[in-house]
Amino acid sequence: MTHPIILVLFGILVGVFSGLMGLGGGAIMIPIMVLALGLDQVKAHGMSLMVMIPPVALPAVIAYFRAGKLTTGDIYMAAFISGGVLLGSFFGAQIAISIAKHKGMLATVFGLILVYLAMYTALGKDNIVRSVTLAGLVTLLAAAVVIGVKQYDAKQAAARVTEGTASES
Repeated sequence: MTHPIILVLFGILVGVFSGLMGLGGGAIMIPIMVLALGLDQVKAHGMSLMVMIPPVALPAVIAYFRAGKLTTGDIYMAAFISGGVLLGSFFGAQIAISIAKHKGMLATVFGLILVYLAMYTALGKDNIVRSVTLAGLVTLLAAAVVIGVKQYDAKQAAARVTEGTASES
């Protein structure tokens, strides 16, 4: 178990990121949970969602209301979107659990989605077709790199096993 102060500081970092980026925080929380806290990918996804239930929405929404960026008229739209999120998050979790049955696949999918979102965001919406296309191409390139590295690693591991078996004979 990690010290509570470390966990609170981690929460502050994620909270700032969430409020700044308008995200639930998973984009930063999940990699840190896997790399620094030692959680497996599926547990990190579930923990991220569990952590975000109470704190993310209300403080950030209050700040946006106070700044005049949201109005009471926006509640209607948010309610319908929330209904979709409620359904979608359940099915998304089922998909994540299914994908996680294949070693490393959930982390790969998560990373490639982040690559796509980063490229799309960086390119902007001035030319939506160009942004979607280029973000897709960069994501395909990233996928090719990931697949190539994983195949290389598998070959290296197989070679080490073969060398180990040969030296035992």
